[in-house]
Amino acid sequence: MSRAESRYGRGGRYGGARFGAGPTEEYAEDLGPDENIDHDPEEDFSDEYGHTHSADDRDDPDHRQGRGPGRGRRGHRGRRPGQENRRGVGKVSAFSASAIKRVSVLGERPNQIVYTLAEQSKRKRGTAALAVLLTAFGVALFTLLGVLSYQLTNTGGNSLSGEDSIVAPPEGHSTLTPELYLGEPNNEDTFGVIDERDPEAEPMTDEAVFGQAEELTLNGVELQMQQSSVHDSCTSLVWGDELGQSLLDADCVNAASALYTDDDQEYISQVTLFDLSDSQGAEQVAAALDPNNAETDAGFLLAQTDEEIPGLQDGYSQATTQVMGHYLAVFWSASVDGDPPGDESDLATVNVVSMNSVQYVFDEVVRNGGSSEEDQE
Repeated sequence: MSRAESRYGRGGRYGGARFGAGPTEEYAEDLGPDENIDHDPEEDFSDEYGHTHSADDRDDPDHRQGRGPGRGRRGHRGRRPGQENRRGVGKVSAFSASAIKRVSVLGERPNQIVYTLAEQSKRKRGTAALAVLLTAFGVALFTLLGVLSYQLTNTGGNSLSGEDSIVAPPEGHSTLTPELYLGEPNNEDTFGVIDERDPEAEPMTDEAVFGQAEELTLNGVELQMQQSSVHDSCTSLVWGDELGQSLLDADCVNAASALYTDDDQEYISQVTLFDLSDSQGAEQVAAALDPNNAETDAGFLLAQTDEEIPGLQDGYSQATTQVMGHYLAVFWSASVDGDPPGDESDLATVNVVSMNSVQYVFDEVVRNGGSSEEDQE
């Protein structure tokens, strides 16, 4: 028996792979399909798992003998005859049993699990970031509430607050003070209900104070309003450091001022209403206004008149102050030419008529449960 016939030659040792496909194909047909693998013979997994053998490759004798692209004739050296034969059985025979098992577990899209895990990881990171932001927002809100509470506590809950420093009067201003000064203390029976300013009170406005006082009449004397305004700075309406300081100490929040003249414009009257914290502060400001008070330095109102509305710059004048709860009203009158009144009483009448301009204060008394002037009379 020759070596070729005994299959112990080189060709026989490799199952005839070098000399033809005949013995290999017969051997593959004898083996038959692997009954231990559950698969569809017609299903092709090659594209999904990176195997790109085509039908032409399987028909190629070189492919059946193990000569894939880029491989030499010795591509199957060292394998037993049965191994290369099983590669040509069917489409799924290119995969191992473990690969088929992984396919059945992961389903048709094995990468879906990876995507799912990645998405869960993103959600966890987003939740953590959101928690950090919410915590920071909570801390900031808590701090803001603390600051607001501190400010509210230290201001005593007041919605109104006066100025912090004295406004210097303009250079060359008049230092006229009244020759006749009368000061009326607070009347508790009338103004006791507004002895202190309401913390929730609104600041005075021009319309609220003087809207109903454009014309004033008493005993045949008529006064017409020429101008009016409300000032946020109380100290800007006065001169004298001690007087200005008394307004700061009394927490004056604003002041209303108006000018009145008679029909013939022979007389002028300036009305000023200061809104202070309480009647005690109003009394202190009235004392600083008194030109006869030797315990205080000189100081008084600045005249709001000018060339268009003359008066109160020099000459004779008279003034009356009235403490009305937490308000202080100042009525300052004079003839336009500054002449003294003599035996005439017209100037005194003008001063009394101007007192009707502060009806705003009596309205506040009524709103707070007090009685009006008519009720007291």
